[in-house]
Amino acid sequence: MGLWRAPHLPLFLLASVWAALVPLVWLLPGLTCDPVAWHRQELVLGFAGAAMGGYLLSALPHWLKLAGGEGEGISPRGTMALVLAWVIGRATGGACQPDGLALVGQALYPLGLALGLVVPVLRARVWRRLPIALAPLLLLLIGLRLRLASDSLTAVLGMALLVALVGGRIVPAFLLARTGDRSGRGALPLGARLADGALGLALVLHLSGVTESLVGGVTLAAALGQGLRMKDWALAPALRGHGDLALLVLAWLWLPLGLAMLGLGLTGAAALPVATLTHALTMGLMGSMVLAVMARAWMGRAPGRLVAGRATIAAFAILQLATLSRLALSEAGPAVVLPWLCAWGIMAGQCARASLRPVPHPVFSARRKP
Repeated sequence: MGLWRAPHLPLFLLASVWAALVPLVWLLPGLTCDPVAWHRQELVLGFAGAAMGGYLLSALPHWLKLAGGEGEGISPRGTMALVLAWVIGRATGGACQPDGLALVGQALYPLGLALGLVVPVLRARVWRRLPIALAPLLLLLIGLRLRLASDSLTAVLGMALLVALVGGRIVPAFLLARTGDRSGRGALPLGARLADGALGLALVLHLSGVTESLVGGVTLAAALGQGLRMKDWALAPALRGHGDLALLVLAWLWLPLGLAMLGLGLTGAAALPVATLTHALTMGLMGSMVLAVMARAWMGRAPGRLVAGRATIAAFAILQLATLSRLALSEAGPAVVLPWLCAWGIMAGQCARASLRPVPHPVFSARRKP
């Protein structure tokens, strides 16, 4: 059924197009009555939300197969319903819309996505996947705090936690698989669990209303933990010319770096304002990780590996330029918006091309060598 053959096809296309369009509000501020609020909301709930759905729904059949199930994912009609819910959220969630209408509209997609993940996970009794299946509900908390309290820090810490929980499992798994190790995934190392716990604690402390300096101190501890967990990763393939893995590792580095910058800002030890420093985690971490994971769905296939094409590498590099420009400049002008738009324009084109080609299986990894 064309675009509806696999859930990642329409959702990744929506994510790429929306990522390119939303920052235009800085060049055309008359598009909405509150450019700052709408920009924050749509890059998290619109862009990141669609990307999250594309990845999790595509990974769902693999989870079920590992549990001995049939491995059936969401149906094309189910994908259509989720896309419709996503569109309704964008149409009703404008900054000028009443809060009640906006919150109801924005809740449809996260609730639908969580339902589409949780029901098959519960049926297959894949209990260890349940926390990830419930992850879309964090979007509800973020949307509520952004809408009613203009709380961008909850959005930043919440999305960083999602990347830590999901990316902190898939990145080392992809690295290990490339070494030929077929032993499977063991329990998450204690250091990684402590790092995720520290990041979750920073979010809880912020929501409880403690001082920014305390939240900043815990955020610095989380930054250290997220960096140290990499010592347990099989990094050799990423350093030996495996471009697809190098993109994932480079994207991950924004997590400890961005948390460190944010922690310093919250404790008052940074020269730049917190509003600027948060872009290391939004543009740098969230943007880079979404791009690096998304592109795996259409990378070239070679025996035992994926091949990152020139367009993907160029888009990733341009995105890094946009992020560094935003950190160096006091506002999001053309020097920031245009490179970001260019990067996601390239990705949207790649998504559109992928919708016309056969869907690879597995979607996000190479087939293992015999």
